[in-house]
Amino acid sequence: MHSSFRFLCFPALVFSLTALGTSSAFAQAGGAGGGGAAPRPTIPGPGGGNVVFPGAGGGGAGGQIITIGGVVMLPGGGGNPGANATTGRIVSVAGVLVGNETQALAVAPNQAVTAAAGGSGAAGAAASNASYAWTITGGRIVGSTTSAIVDYVADAAGTVSLNVAITANGITTTATASVTAISASLAGVITAPASAAATPAGTPTATAATVPISVSPAVSADRTFRWTVFGDAVITSGQGTDKITLRPGTPGVKVVTCTVTLQRLVNVPLTSYVVVNGAGPATTLAITNGTGGGTYTGNSRVDIFANPPPAGQVFDRWTGDVAVFGVNSLVAPFNSHLMLTMPNTPVTLTATYKAAPIWAPVTTTGFNPQTAAATPNNPTPATVTSTLSAYLPTNATGLVFLLHETGSNAGSWFNTPEAAILTRDLVAAGYGVAALNSINRNTGAWANQAVLANNFDAQNHLAALNKFIQDGTLTATKPVFFLGFAAGADAANRYANILATATPARPIRGAVLYGTAGDETLAVTSKVPQYYANAANDQTLGNVGLNAARANSALMAGRGLPTGTFINAFSPVHAGRFRALSVTNATFTAADATAIHAALKTASFLDSNDYITTLPTTVALTAALPEAYRARAADVAAQLAVAHASQEFYSAANARVIAFLNARVAGTPGPTPGRLVNLSTRTKISFVGDSFALGFNIGGGTERATLLIRGIGPALAKFGVDSAISAPRLEVNDNTGRLIAYNERWDAPGGSVTAAQIAAAAAGVGAFALGAGDLDTAVLLTNLAPGSYTATIKGINGSTGDVLAEVYDVSKNSTRLTNLSTIAQIANPGDLLIPGIVIQGNAPRTLLVRAVGPGLSDFGIPANAVVTDPLISVLNAAGNPVDNNNNWTQGGATTLTAVFPVVGAFPLKTTNPADAALVTAITAGNYTLQAGAAPINPNAPVNPNAAAVNAIGTVLVEVYEIP
Repeated sequence: MHSSFRFLCFPALVFSLTALGTSSAFAQAGGAGGGGAAPRPTIPGPGGGNVVFPGAGGGGAGGQIITIGGVVMLPGGGGNPGANATTGRIVSVAGVLVGNETQALAVAPNQAVTAAAGGSGAAGAAASNASYAWTITGGRIVGSTTSAIVDYVADAAGTVSLNVAITANGITTTATASVTAISASLAGVITAPASAAATPAGTPTATAATVPISVSPAVSADRTFRWTVFGDAVITSGQGTDKITLRPGTPGVKVVTCTVTLQRLVNVPLTSYVVVNGAGPATTLAITNGTGGGTYTGNSRVDIFANPPPAGQVFDRWTGDVAVFGVNSLVAPFNSHLMLTMPNTPVTLTATYKAAPIWAPVTTTGFNPQTAAATPNNPTPATVTSTLSAYLPTNATGLVFLLHETGSNAGSWFNTPEAAILTRDLVAAGYGVAALNSINRNTGAWANQAVLANNFDAQNHLAALNKFIQDGTLTATKPVFFLGFAAGADAANRYANILATATPARPIRGAVLYGTAGDETLAVTSKVPQYYANAANDQTLGNVGLNAARANSALMAGRGLPTGTFINAFSPVHAGRFRALSVTNATFTAADATAIHAALKTASFLDSNDYITTLPTTVALTAALPEAYRARAADVAAQLAVAHASQEFYSAANARVIAFLNARVAGTPGPTPGRLVNLSTRTKISFVGDSFALGFNIGGGTERATLLIRGIGPALAKFGVDSAISAPRLEVNDNTGRLIAYNERWDAPGGSVTAAQIAAAAAGVGAFALGAGDLDTAVLLTNLAPGSYTATIKGINGSTGDVLAEVYDVSKNSTRLTNLSTIAQIANPGDLLIPGIVIQGNAPRTLLVRAVGPGLSDFGIPANAVVTDPLISVLNAAGNPVDNNNNWTQGGATTLTAVFPVVGAFPLKTTNPADAALVTAITAGNYTLQAGAAPINPNAPVNPNAAAVNAIGTVLVEVYEIP
């Protein structure tokens, strides 16, 4: 990088500093002032919401808001929320949609209950000494009527009355709640054109054509409207009303959603799809053995689907005019569902199939009996078993464990269409498949213990693996994979890591995760590659979860581990989609698929373009289907959910998943992650005798490295700095404190290195040139062994002023900069310590970045001499924020605590939550780090017992490469 002051970067790792307190940080607002002498610490280097369910208490009617499963719940009954001190109460939402499952909570007298935020709320919700008996009118209870939390459904519009008898300590009390049930049909439907012409490129906004879209208007102000659009279409007018105009944008399908809030109680999302056509000539698309063919205008986007394979076959590839797939023409043909852009000439494509074995899983009940240890609440040990269903072909390439979602079972992988297509493809590709029931058969949930000895479900998978090896159906060294859906994906991720790190370690080669955001801690600590397959409209994950999955994949890539992501997009529902039902029922025909499709069209669940208008409830879907198909309602619903891109298992990623597995079997490495190639920091030496030090570590390989290290003073005048140090001295020490190099004028280096070599090295790494005779300093260190080093800059003959320290990786071999750190004094409120880093490469680099203030007290720096609430920010070359953190315990404490020992960073204490730390994956480029005191919120309540906040003092900034 060119060392301008935008990226002022980076010292390195941990080191001993002298005259620490007298080095002041460069601040954007101006130079930092001086400071007195401070202790000289040695900092070690590498190597070495719950949501509360309130109980008794005051408050008026509706005065408490709590959450179950991420849904805001209001106290029912309209009474005093604190009244359950003697009577108990019900907590539920105030309004529900007819046909939707909703939860209600019974709170026993004198009970305060907690449940994990975002969870079901069931764990820990029941008072230990209470029993419950629920009744309902105007609806029905789904499942148990004797638990603290119940699921219920309103059958019709009107009022649902909930009643619960709570018995605690021998006393029975009752509580009631009334909930308003509203029919979603009251919201009406969106009226929009089925298609529109694309907005021509370069069309001025003011003259671009628009299309009108509307929804049923309000009646006596009974509703509000919020419109959103997916894609590059733009709402040009009408936001917040029942009528909008839309500028269509480029070709493709635009999803228009209006969230209608009825009676301020319930939200009804209405969706419409507008197909934006290209501007080319009408062109035919001929599809054989699939759907999606027709006549389209050139440049239009079209979904094509291969028909599900018949028994004894699996999908192989598309043949014909595969050049239409463009740059993806080598990979795309192997995917059964694709979106293509129509050219201006006719296209012919044929879905082809290849022979595959016909097989059935072998099921073992009562598998692997295990005895749970006795506990005070369960003094009688219980024996638990599982059910194992598996098929391993002769000389299997590897084994894939399949983990079901919560509430399901092992059989779902073989008797539901989309999952069965996957297992057939896996076996055809040479893999064995095995699925187990979770031990918990009440909820079908997987155990989450992190230790193998405590996790019966993980032990069952190990027992199954050992069984296959002992039976001779699998070689002990063959690769093993875990694949799961939803909560099963989270379990697959955990169990893969547990078995990969067990003693002895098993050959776990990857985890495939459907319908989950993943686990950040495993993304930065596990060595098991992860592949993410999610859905664009996953209501459970939402955009936050989908972004988290992408971020976790990037964290894996930034560590050099193989990874990937796939997002199932919404798509039209052609009649051929329902041919998938034949996979688990050979008597199901193409005519049956057409009949189901026609029934859905008649019920208005599909629009004129075959896109889903609304996902029907189970009751509505069953009623719409002809009698002969009602037994398959769940499978039909699953196909609709896949087309809607909701959270549902899908087979469209099969080719990508198998390619991921095959690459792991072949040992194909992940992309080489980016690397730190430059660091620099500008600071001020304020007093005679002061010095500034930065530390760095080189590692990751055994090769010797070549580094260019510079201490810039006089040359800063070129950049308008008139307070630069006039005569700096640069010294470099190894981790034993031995002086290995020094310099007082860059063009008089001494030793075997010449000024010409230093100038050439600077030019090669993009550093600005130094003038002949300038008193700036530089050393070119060749044959440098991996390890920790410290660069120190001080003034000659008492000189003081601003100084820029730089470290450049010249050799760029297998040994690289892996850790950088700098410590300095923030002398004035608002000043910042501003290091900079440069990342090179084609993949991201995963880093741990920290700004430590209070944590320095463990190294002898007084608490009143540090920045007490540091903030760390990462900005890109344009000055835009990439990531930031204020308090490390609020930035993923579990992940950070796990990462610290991995990279060799000293631990931060939860008693010092004000230190800042973050984990991030950043792509190639120049980055600025800013460390300083976090701004004080003037509106925050004053805590008279809180320690004083120091906006000035010592702060340590560190960057670690996460391996």
